[in-house]
Amino acid sequence: MTGILLIPLITAVICYIIRGVRATGYANMAGACMLAVFSVPAIISSVSSPLEMMNGMLYMDALSGYIMSLVIFLSLASAIYSVGYLEHELKAGLMDLKGIKRYYTLFHLFIFTMLLVTMANNLAVMWIAIEATTIVSALLIALGFSKRPMAIEAAWKYIILCTVGITFALLGIFITYYASISVTGGEGILNWTALKGIAGRLNPSTMKLAFIFILVGYGTKAGLAPVHNWLPDAHSEAPSPISALLSGILLNTAFYGVLRFISITEPSTGDIFTGNLLIIFGLVSIGISSVFMLVQDNYKRLLAYSSIEHMGIISLGAGIGGLAGFYGAFLHILNHALSKPLMFFTSGRIQAHYGSTKIENVCGVLSSMPLLGTLTFIGALSLAGAPPFNIFLSEFTILKAGIDKGLWTAVGLFLFFAVIVFYGVLSGFGKILLGNKKPEFRIQNNSDSRADIFSNMIMIGMASMIILLGVTIPDFIDNTIIKCIGALGVK
Repeated sequence: MTGILLIPLITAVICYIIRGVRATGYANMAGACMLAVFSVPAIISSVSSPLEMMNGMLYMDALSGYIMSLVIFLSLASAIYSVGYLEHELKAGLMDLKGIKRYYTLFHLFIFTMLLVTMANNLAVMWIAIEATTIVSALLIALGFSKRPMAIEAAWKYIILCTVGITFALLGIFITYYASISVTGGEGILNWTALKGIAGRLNPSTMKLAFIFILVGYGTKAGLAPVHNWLPDAHSEAPSPISALLSGILLNTAFYGVLRFISITEPSTGDIFTGNLLIIFGLVSIGISSVFMLVQDNYKRLLAYSSIEHMGIISLGAGIGGLAGFYGAFLHILNHALSKPLMFFTSGRIQAHYGSTKIENVCGVLSSMPLLGTLTFIGALSLAGAPPFNIFLSEFTILKAGIDKGLWTAVGLFLFFAVIVFYGVLSGFGKILLGNKKPEFRIQNNSDSRADIFSNMIMIGMASMIILLGVTIPDFIDNTIIKCIGALGVK
């Protein structure tokens, strides 16, 4: 297990030392590939039975393994995509050689912090790891800020709001520690596994207060409205591979903290209290983001608001609860982790070609770049929740779970907002893909390189998985999700 944490740290050092843009890029790819290969046995084992190390400080069960596998897969995809992307950034003068070296170093430090979140058994260590993801990713957002004046503002906004937010989470951890003292009568407990053992005896009123602080704190980092203000700026100003990681998995690592707290809160408070809070945060997130998606004139910001919407759907699924609700939420985590990074990857290539992120400055992508246009079309249909793509399946699962529980108000609002989102996403990307207005911006000639071929292979693979998961859910994914639900103690 420690090797999983060491590989990104070693790769970060190598990327900082090595010379040459392409050599650094390939070192980065080699490190990401090695991490993927090395972590597979541990992830498979954790799904079957939990793993512990360092006197229980590090812990992996099915839920840890599920989120970790997404971190590693998206890190590998982003590492491969980054090589070609940064070559274009260098040619366009948006980043220099020092910037590229810093990018790859910070990139692997970012992976390390996210992996630590999934492996931390101790609440305090997990909080430190989540805060560390904020600091490292903020530096990545601000890279090349001299050429992107809004990037530095977005990074500062991100650091300040998320730091204030997870300070609330720290208070929630203090309250939980205090609640454990009243049960043990001696020293408090900070390990998940130990807290889960006494969860039924924790004071319900104290744990309700702790959960509110945790939900507001980690919910801020997860992009849940109304504490989401940092997200549209940060995700739209970051380099595209970093936007893919921020939207595809970082938000989920923060929500992972909320999920873990559900397992130690519900045994004492019951599931109605946590469920109602998650449903309210989920619906507010879906509702606010759907309105803002209608008025976006920047396609990267449209994707950023889409991330808020999908985190709201995950929160809604967890709030509805039960086997079906959590199954839909975990399936949606996977589906969103495929569709949103694909869209940020294609958007990065579109931005490099047209030199703009304004919707009005981009048109006819489907005819001028058929492969990229087709991949963008698949991603947009998926994000809009159109059948038969993957996100439709997980949204339908959550919707059915709500109907089965008789939550008609929540189901009605979800359907209403889903229609708005469907129009907002397809309207915005429809203009980009099918519009025939001559762009006023200068189109840049980007010759295909070997790095672009690798990027295309990654995007085609992700699009294929989006289509496959819209038709069927493979047994190993189905079994892993059921194990994740079991790890939370949901019956």
